[in-house]
Amino acid sequence: MAPKRSRDETTTDEKRPAASDAPVKKRKGFSVGPANLPDGTYRRKTQKIKSDLIQKAKVKKAYAKIRDQELAAAPPKPIYTADQPENAGEEAEPASLELHPDRMAMLNEPEPEPTPQPQRADNREPRGRRVRKPKPSAFAKEMELAEKRRKEAERRREEREFRQKDREAMARAKRPDQSGKRRLGRESQVLLSRVQRMVGST
Repeated sequence: MAPKRSRDETTTDEKRPAASDAPVKKRKGFSVGPANLPDGTYRRKTQKIKSDLIQKAKVKKAYAKIRDQELAAAPPKPIYTADQPENAGEEAEPASLELHPDRMAMLNEPEPEPTPQPQRADNREPRGRRVRKPKPSAFAKEMELAEKRRKEAERRREEREFRQKDREAMARAKRPDQSGKRRLGRESQVLLSRVQRMVGST
């Protein structure tokens, strides 16, 4: 084993850094995404994101530098307070109580009479509310067609029932009586109701 160095040797041989000298750390670059990506789509994507971030940072830095130069070159703008007039060198004139001539001319003109508003169509309730028109139903045509169909079906059913009753009545009326003769009175009643039905329908 090597012999230990004495304390005196270490202090004299080595230069100790002062307490004020902080150790300088090497700045490490930033990383985007995992470091162990294989070469491919994801790696190229992360590299593109990183290069975009670097470009934006450079642009911001350049913009800040130019802005600082412009601000330093421009003369400072004076700041006015409420109690200081704009013309600090000149004495402020007291505000006059007289009106401007144009304002005086406007005030002296006679007021025009209000024009009557045109009367609207009176579609309002007594309390002044407008009466709304009923909203047209979305299925008005369909409901109208359905109603027509229903009425047509009802009419056909009534005609069918009437024809059926008429046939039955005619069959009863054509039956001969006990002596074998036709019953013309009954037949005439059936024929008369048929004629009335035909005349009433036209």
